Formats: sequence, structure tokens, C-alpha cells
Amino acid sequence: MADRKVSFAYSRFLGLDKDKETGKIVVNPEQAETVRLIFHLFLEGMTPHSIATELTSRGIKTPAGKDVWNQQTVRRMLSNEKYKGDALLQKEFTVDFLQKKMKKNEGEVPQYYVEGNHEAIISPAVFVMVQASLPSVQREVHATAA
Repeated sequence: MADRKVSFAYSRFLGLDKDKETGKIVVNPEQAETVRLIFHLFLEGMTPHSIATELTSRGIKTPAGKDVWNQQTVRRMLSNEKYKGDALLQKEFTVDFLQKKMKKNEGEVPQYYVEGNHEAIISPAVFVMVQASLPSVQREVHATAA
């Protein structure tokens, strides 16, 4: 991690793949269109829930290859820095190696932020605009769910 070597579950990540020859992170052009669509729809005023409904109705597969999207998946994608070409390492860490239990990192272990790690799908400016709007949407969703 301290060496800034980025690794993640490519098979469950929409828009980025691992190049078989070089081992580097590369953009998957077809999936990247879906990622751009998600960010575009959000900036057009759609909520993560309505984006999930739209993607499902269009027959677009989720990152896990499922037919039905949910708002949590959309929200995680909208807040993931990997789409702008950066990487935050150790968002989660292994608590129990034998049981493979993971825990969200809340300051227990150091995190490393790697800028410009790979080709971006979303421009940094678009990513910043989405982040500025995302917290208000999260509060709104929690308020309506209560």
C-alpha cells in the first residue's frame, strides 16, 4: 500500500479492467459509457434511486452482472474516486484473515491516496460537481426513508 500499488476487484467494477499483458488498469470502453451515463444523469438532476430504475429499465447489467440495479450501487459509483483516475487505498481492511472479515477503515490503519493512477473515465471537474451534490441527496434519501 505504501508503495502506491493499486489493486481492486476488477470483476465487480464497472468501466475498468486489468490489462492481461501489462497488469495495468485500463478503461473498458463499453462499460465506461454506462459510467458516464450515470454521472450525466445525476448532474441532470436524477437521484441514485431514479438512476437505478432507469438503468434497470434499459437492460444494463450491474457491476456484478445482475439485471436489477439498486441506489446503493449507483451511490457508491458516484462517490468512487477511481472513476476520475485516482485511487484511495485501504478503504477497508481485513480484521480476520481466517474468516476473511473486512471492516470499513475509520482511521484504524493508514490510507494512501494515489492521484493520476490510471486513465480517468470522468473528468475531475465532473467528479467534484457530483460530490458537491451527493451529500444533500444522501440526507434527502435518509429523511424520506425515516
